[in-house]
Amino acid sequence: MMETQAPAKINLRHRVFERDEAGFHGVETILVRTDLADIVALEETGAGISIEVGGPFSEGVPNGPDNLCWQAAELFLDQVFRHKKRPGLRFTLLKRIPHGSGLGGGSADAAATLRLLARRWNQLNERDLLLIAGQVGSDVPFSMLEVPMALGWERGRRLLPLRAPPSRPALVLCSGAHISTPDAYSWLRDARVHELSNAPGTILNQGSAALPGTTRIAQWESMERLVINDLEGPVFSRYPDLARGVNELRKYEASCSGMTGSGSALFGIFPDTDACANARTHIESSSLVVEHGWDVLEVKLPV
Repeated sequence: MMETQAPAKINLRHRVFERDEAGFHGVETILVRTDLADIVALEETGAGISIEVGGPFSEGVPNGPDNLCWQAAELFLDQVFRHKKRPGLRFTLLKRIPHGSGLGGGSADAAATLRLLARRWNQLNERDLLLIAGQVGSDVPFSMLEVPMALGWERGRRLLPLRAPPSRPALVLCSGAHISTPDAYSWLRDARVHELSNAPGTILNQGSAALPGTTRIAQWESMERLVINDLEGPVFSRYPDLARGVNELRKYEASCSGMTGSGSALFGIFPDTDACANARTHIESSSLVVEHGWDVLEVKLPV
């Protein structure tokens, strides 16, 4: 049996642009890797693909063809065993990343799957593996690169590794709400149409401001000013408790905070471990956690 870690990601910045000819929105996003990780294990079996899911956040994770590990494995086998008998594969997933939270757990698992398969059958180059990763999902190539931070654009699949700022402690708040990514983008489109209809001729701010140089991005003082997510407004209007969660993080001195991806996980990054521990103590006694059962996870990023 072989196994590897599948680290979660956080989107520090997520700007959304117009849709392309294929109907996908262009994005400008800064992704960072965290030390919160699933464990993916692989062993060969008689025939077919099977997936066993366990761990604290296993509920709701598919164990069939809808699982991104399964899809990644199918694409890998299609290329490597095109005219040969396929091996049987059994995957075991230890889910430590909340499912459907915007932390990229499924994408990280798919990337880990490709790394394990490439280790066992070293017949595809890095470019081929990244092409497969892009077919599985927009966040999978970032996980494949195994870099601490990257700038992504277009659909998030074109990536530029960045020099990362020093690691800092962070809290991740998970409400358990599952927000469909297509729904979140649809709500943003509706909000922009509504804004234009109420103010004809307005040029909407869709993130056209230039990013600073990479040296400045590697400093938290500059990075903190870049933290923004265009999907927050429409999502928070439908899930007001998420806005309360961000306010809690800010109240206890998070240097920057927001929602990752299309949600629903929230993050707050702190200048040091004492500030992070103090915030965790207070937030864990808040009504969001006590009455609504939110999970509070402490992580480090970037790693």
